[in-house]
Amino acid sequence: MILILAWAIIMTITLGTLVVILLNLKKKHDLDISEKENEIRDMDNEIKDMDDKLQKKQSKAYQIGANTTSGDYTEILGDFAILPKYDQIITLSTSSKKPSLDLIGINSESLDFLEIKKKGASLSPGENHVRRLVEEKKVSYKVFDVDLPNNFSIKEREQKKSKSKESILKKSKPKLTREERYEKKELQKIEAKKDHPTAYEPWTISNDEFLKNYWNDESNKQSRDEKIQELCKKFDRSSGGIKSRLKKLGLD
Repeated sequence: MILILAWAIIMTITLGTLVVILLNLKKKHDLDISEKENEIRDMDNEIKDMDDKLQKKQSKAYQIGANTTSGDYTEILGDFAILPKYDQIITLSTSSKKPSLDLIGINSESLDFLEIKKKGASLSPGENHVRRLVEEKKVSYKVFDVDLPNNFSIKEREQKKSKSKESILKKSKPKLTREERYEKKELQKIEAKKDHPTAYEPWTISNDEFLKNYWNDESNKQSRDEKIQELCKKFDRSSGGIKSRLKKLGLD
C-alpha cells in the first residue's frame, strides 16, 4: 500500500513537471511566433516604403528627363530663330552639368551673352549670376599665351594701352624750325617778364654766392618751399627759374 502511494506521488510530480515544461514550451513557441509575425510586418512596411521611394525617384527622373528634352528642343529652335540677328553665333562647351550660358552672339553693333529659355521659365542662380555680372559691367576681354610643349605655362597677355588722343595729336604735330623755336622762346620770355622782370636775365657771381649762402644756411629753419618763395621775392624770378639755378649749382 505504501509503495502504491509512493508510486502515485512520484507519477503525480512527474506529470506535473511535464505539464509545466509543456506549458513553458508552448508559451515560448507563442512568443516566437508573435516575434516572427512582427518581423514580417516590419519587413512588409520597409518594402512598401522602398517601393514608394522608388516610384517617387522614377517619377522625378522622368520629369527631369522630360524637362531636359523640352529644354533641348527650346534651345535648338531658339538657335535657329536668332541666327539672322547676328553675324556670328558662338556655342559654348563647358565641364558643368548645368551651364549658366548658352551662346554668344556677335554683330556689327554689339556682343551679346545669350540664354535660351522656354517661355515662362525662370533663370537659375548661376544664370542670374552671369546676368548680374554683365549688367554691372564686370566683363573683360583676356588673351592667354600658352607655350607648348616644353615648360608648359599659361599667363594672361598684357594688353597694349591704346594711344591717347593727346599723344596722337602731339606726335602728329610737325617739328618746329630753328627760327620758330627761337620765336617761341622769345614769346615765353616776354610772358615771364610780365610777372618777373628779371626772368631769363643772366645770373651774376654775387647772385650765385647769395643763393648758395642762403640755401646752405643751417640756422635758417625754413622748409624747402619757403626758401624758394623767399628767393623768388629776392631775385624777382619765378620758382621755376630758382629751381633751375639751384639744380645747375648742385644745390637741389
